Amino acid sequence: MQLEFNKKTQELTIKDEVPMHSWLIISLMLINGINMGVQLYLMSYKNNETLFVFMFLLAVVSVVVIFYYVVKRSWKSKHLLNEIEGIETRKAYGRERVFLKLHNGKRRSFPVLKNEKELSDFKKTLTSMGIKPV
Repeated sequence: MQLEFNKKTQELTIKDEVPMHSWLIISLMLINGINMGVQLYLMSYKNNETLFVFMFLLAVVSVVVIFYYVVKRSWKSKHLLNEIEGIETRKAYGRERVFLKLHNGKRRSFPVLKNEKELSDFKKTLTSMGIKPV
């Protein structure tokens, strides 16, 4: 992962795999949702009640994941400094995770930070750019 900050335009550029990963998840969930919709349309509820319910739940989960990635996650590579609200940290499964919280309610994740040293260096870099913790 690389960070670049342009002082003239006040723009933060992030080079990592998050955009490709997000598009991959959205496309796979879309394919899964379409597949489940076709299967449910062609399937009889009378003969396969359990399978029907399971496929319906899978289709609902796919739609929820797509909705979450479109509404709550950001995967843009370039963010203006005035779009960024701050740095948000959360502990999940014993690991501290860092997010950029944006003014539009979305979050930009950084999944490639592997240890505490990288995490603290990353926070210091963002703080030196003028991005404050939330």
